[in-house]
Amino acid sequence: MGKTKLVDLLDRLEETIETARKVPLVNRVLADRYEILELLDQIRIALPDDVKQAEAVLAEKDRILAEATAEAERLRASAKDHLASLVSQNEVVRAAEAEASRILEEAKAQASEVRRGADEYAAGTLLKMEESLQKTLKVVRRGVEELKKKG
Repeated sequence: MGKTKLVDLLDRLEETIETARKVPLVNRVLADRYEILELLDQIRIALPDDVKQAEAVLAEKDRILAEATAEAERLRASAKDHLASLVSQNEVVRAAEAEASRILEEAKAQASEVRRGADEYAAGTLLKMEESLQKTLKVVRRGVEELKKKG
């Protein structure tokens, strides 16, 4: 028995009450007790099917809500994990950039130190060569002087 049967029975009960004789001066009616009880029995018989259908609809609604809630939770967790991954990647990038900057500064300092050491070495070597050349030049000048005296 479907919803239509139940609604029809309720409509018939209402019509029975509406068409019953009214008792003057009070808000009462005289109705056929047997007819009303018969309609109520038919409503009780029709009611369980409708209640079962309503319960099935409610159970389906609850199932759909549970699935939607679970899916929403899964999506929220996935988004949270993705955000954590992005933050982690961003932190790794920042740490790598900081490390690269530190290494670059260290390399520049080492290059400057090597350059300064090379310049000092070159200056020292050139000074020694200059001294050696001056000594050699003195020897050459003495030799030229000697040759001029002999000649």
